[in-house]
Amino acid sequence: MTAPHDDDVADAAAGIDPNGQGGGEDFAFTSEELVDWVEGLAAMLESVDRSQNQHWCSQWWNHPEAVDRFRALYEQWLEAQASGGMSSWWIDHFDRHATVLFTKRGPFGECGTTHAEKTARRILATEQPPPDWAW
Repeated sequence: MTAPHDDDVADAAAGIDPNGQGGGEDFAFTSEELVDWVEGLAAMLESVDRSQNQHWCSQWWNHPEAVDRFRALYEQWLEAQASGGMSSWWIDHFDRHATVLFTKRGPFGECGTTHAEKTARRILATEQPPPDWAW
């Protein structure tokens, strides 16, 4: 792996999604709706427990990975509400994301009961595949 280019770091800091799209896409919901949903979800969660080395941050919106995961969870929650698949949503979506979100190594791992700025944010380096590469 090589070190990331300055442009790559700037793109990541600017919120450009991994698929190259900017942060201004049109979604079926607004950022205000996402905030309301996350606040409602956080208010009802009993399974996130600091004594079990699980972490939460009241400034969840200050963690880019967490925001993307919550957006994905909310999209799936909307679909599950419409189709009556809430049990599957908990098992197939929430539980899988929760194992990353709330662990010590997850986005909130350096936060205690308040937000803590990460001392260093590692950006994974990538290289372009050769011109004849195909999948």
